[in-house]
Amino acid sequence: MTESAAGRILDESKIYTKEGLLEVINALPLAIAVINSNRAVTLANKSIYLFTNKDHVQLIGHVGGEAFGCIHHDDVPKGCGFGPECLKCKLRTTVLNTMEQKEPQHMVETVMIFKNHGERHLRISTLPMMLSGDEVVLLAIEDITEIKKHEQTAREKEKLSAVIQTAGAVCHEMNQPLMAIMGFTALLQEDLQEDRVQKEHLKEIQKQVERLGSITSKLMTIARYKTKGYLSIEIIDIDASSDLSLNGKI
Repeated sequence: MTESAAGRILDESKIYTKEGLLEVINALPLAIAVINSNRAVTLANKSIYLFTNKDHVQLIGHVGGEAFGCIHHDDVPKGCGFGPECLKCKLRTTVLNTMEQKEPQHMVETVMIFKNHGERHLRISTLPMMLSGDEVVLLAIEDITEIKKHEQTAREKEKLSAVIQTAGAVCHEMNQPLMAIMGFTALLQEDLQEDRVQKEHLKEIQKQVERLGSITSKLMTIARYKTKGYLSIEIIDIDASSDLSLNGKI
């Protein structure tokens, strides 16, 4: 889009007064703020005050990171926009891109850490517009933290279901060979009463078979999805995932 075409859109279809725009955005459930060319909040709806847990004096006229309570705002003396974390801030870059390109941005997902309510998953959208003769950006913020938690829980349940099915199949296939090894080991021990060295070897075999048996017991009681690092990958942590280990039975 050319600069002149973008200008016509701003001039013809996105011109509002503060009073008119505030009436519109107050009726919306999303947290919405208007950001001016200095990156300061010039207008905010009721939901943004709830989201930031701030009043009019604390919010209006303050630069984005300070207004919203970004945890990195105090990292450098100059404040929001001048710290190393600011370069990676999707909220900041999305607003700046909207101002420069005069193009809306839709459903940009990011994670931010706030002083008042910790880490939050956000979905942000922006719209360039004219407000009382000034070019501004309408910023809509949707807190999707709970949605992300539910998605993560669903993924964990799917993984756990797959682990339980696999563990059951492994135990079924392993138990019969283990029982056979245990039986033959006991018979061999009876036949080698005079050979202490061989009997010790057989006892070690029996010990390791019993160990495998305890592992299959743990596999059969997998109740949660816990992993641990192994070489360069993550593997299921049988001890942490098993109810038997949790209750101290094994």
